[in-house]
Amino acid sequence: MRGTTRLSPEWAELLAPHLKVTPQWLLMMEDSRAASADLPEVTRIDTPEGYVAVPFISVRAGMGGGGFVEGDCLGGPKYFEESFVRNELRAKPSDLRVIEVEGQSMEPVLQNGDVVLIDRRRNNVIEPGIFVLFDGDGIVCKWVERVHGSDPAMFRIKSENERFSTYAVLAEDVQILGRVVWFARRL
Repeated sequence: MRGTTRLSPEWAELLAPHLKVTPQWLLMMEDSRAASADLPEVTRIDTPEGYVAVPFISVRAGMGGGGFVEGDCLGGPKYFEESFVRNELRAKPSDLRVIEVEGQSMEPVLQNGDVVLIDRRRNNVIEPGIFVLFDGDGIVCKWVERVHGSDPAMFRIKSENERFSTYAVLAEDVQILGRVVWFARRL
């Protein structure tokens, strides 16, 4: 009724096999203590001096043609300069996730194989932007904006590449993983 839905551990157990992910991976998107208790922690001992470890989600966010990758969803962490994370992004490593994108729908802004850093705290679509989200069908990386005046609430999901169609989904069917705040590209 408030436009937000929390995933319970029971539902995570039921949904995970269908999405080919672990229940812990589904729960890590929630800001609950139970979820964080199940996630592996990366200690300072494992992290090079001056760097922080950011969890890597080994699911590719589709940009048209994307999908799930076999295996565990939490891969080894990616390391970022601590000053970049704390000063530039004003974040803690636990606020962030790293994920690879695939497909052509966000070209030329993002390209197949780019690695993006998402801020999990920035999951409100009041201001349109590029988000990684579960759109009801899969994990995607797209422009997202609210459809103003819609009842029930809807989100418009758009691609940068005009060859791909815009579509709308019910807000209650969407789970925003976070806003893209940085990306890297192979040369």
